[in-house]
Amino acid sequence: MRKLFLSSIAIIILAVPTLSSAAQAPTSAALWHDIQALEKSHAIMVDSQPYQLGSRTVDVYTTDLANAAENGAVRKAGSIEKVKRYPNGALVVKENYDAHKKLTGVTAMLKLDGYDKADRDWVMAAYKPGGQVVAYGKVQACIACHAMVTQQDFVFAPPPEQLLPVSIWKAFFPKQQMSTQYVKLLDQHPEAIVK
Repeated sequence: MRKLFLSSIAIIILAVPTLSSAAQAPTSAALWHDIQALEKSHAIMVDSQPYQLGSRTVDVYTTDLANAAENGAVRKAGSIEKVKRYPNGALVVKENYDAHKKLTGVTAMLKLDGYDKADRDWVMAAYKPGGQVVAYGKVQACIACHAMVTQQDFVFAPPPEQLLPVSIWKAFFPKQQMSTQYVKLLDQHPEAIVK
């Protein structure tokens, strides 16, 4: 009888699908599809503008895009700096452009409840202009920088509202040059430098 009971438990356990506490991220291709939809609809992020100043020579200009969930959270809070937690499904996209306004890359953050509790549940992604994946998932380099604004759920406000000091950029991008326009913003808006 004991053997039959243990066999029945084993069958029941094997029949129950494995449950995961972490949410499953979409594929990088599926996220790229969502990014393209934002690009096509010109879904500019609240408090942002097309071709605002970027920080490096590889992204002299940037355009921030966001879906309705992200923009709704910003409107409700009153500004990016006041958002404490974005809703599940919020998507933030940064298009990076060179000095000639040619697209050089696209980065994105997707809020996915249960994905990565330790790092505010963001799926991080970086793509080449054509959609080829550069980085995807729990990208520690992205997380380490965005953790500077944990109080606003890892989302930076666009320049000149928030600026990163030269020392931070050199730490994260040691082989890249800073944009001279961005350095001027640092001089003009020292109160906006993230500490």
